[in-house]
Amino acid sequence: MPAKEERDSFSDEELEEIMDRHAPMGQISIAELRQMIRENPLLVAGLVFTLGLLLGVSFRSSRKR
Repeated sequence: MPAKEERDSFSDEELEEIMDRHAPMGQISIAELRQMIRENPLLVAGLVFTLGLLLGVSFRSSRKR
């Protein structure tokens, strides 16, 4: 781990860049999600509807058993 003096010498931009490099792959930020919804509202609505159907079917089938 770097010494305190070395950590304090990084600029905010450098720290953000370092943190981005270690971020998990495939993570979508809120801004990217909002942009995707603006560009493809029907696609997003269809995905949400399909997810709701799948959850509903799975909960219903588990009650019958």
